[in-house]
This record gives sequence, C-alpha cells and structure tokens, in this order.
Amino acid sequence: MSNGSAEEFRGQTPAGVALGVIGHDIHVVANRVLAHGLAENGFRVFNIGTNTRIEDFVDATLETGSRAVLVSSINGEGETACVDIGRIFAEHGLADVLLYAGGNLVVGDRPAEEVHRIFAGYGFHRVFHRPPDFHGVFHALRQDLNHGNAH
Repeated sequence: MSNGSAEEFRGQTPAGVALGVIGHDIHVVANRVLAHGLAENGFRVFNIGTNTRIEDFVDATLETGSRAVLVSSINGEGETACVDIGRIFAEHGLADVLLYAGGNLVVGDRPAEEVHRIFAGYGFHRVFHRPPDFHGVFHALRQDLNHGNAH
C-alpha cells in the first residue's frame, strides 16, 4: 500500500488519525486494512474499531489529539448514525478536526453526488463513497493536513 509518500512526514511527528466503523456495523476487515495503510503512509493511527458511536470518535480525538477522523460504514448505517457529527464535534471544541466518511455509506444504490451532498451536510470535509481503494484517502489526508486545514 505504501507509495513512498511517508517521506513527507520524515523528521516531523506524524499526524494522528482516529478511525472506526460507525453504528452497529462489525465489518472489521476494511477497517484493519485502512489502519495498516495509514501507518505505512506515515500517519499515527488510533483505531477505535467497530460498533462505535459519534461520541466514541469525539473521545478518541480528545484523548489522542488526532487531527483527522475517518468514519466508515459498510452496511449503509452511516446515513443515520452520522447525522449530527459536525455539530457534536464543534460542541466539544473540535471544529478544526478533519472529518472523513468512507465505505458503503447508505442503504441501496444511490448516485455518488447525492451521497456526497448528504454527508457534507452532516459536516464531513471529504466523502469517499464506495472508493475503489484507499490511495485517494491517503493523498487527501496528506494534502489537507499539510495545508493547515486542521489544527
């Protein structure tokens, strides 16, 4: 998975990234693959696992100082489980934390533009609905974190 881009972080403390699977979703394989890929690409990974709530992501972010949060859903439950995420993060003083959503985010087959619009409305900065791989996530994180879009 590594594409040599971890070099950008050499000599720096790697950016912390919290990730987990939202709702009553226990699909762990992609979560673990993503965690390994993030680590190989120079990020400090704090994986809170599966079957999580928004508050679990808030707690993990506060405890670890993560600058980005990656929320995934494989069973489509993300649409209902993520509704207030932007507001809740802001209420905890975490408005500057990057929020990413990815996976199979909604039930049924809907146009990607519709899914992106829904999740942007929830407060997510980036949405990766049914991505073919994780390279776009790694690239976007490096770009967003290096340009000061998070504290």
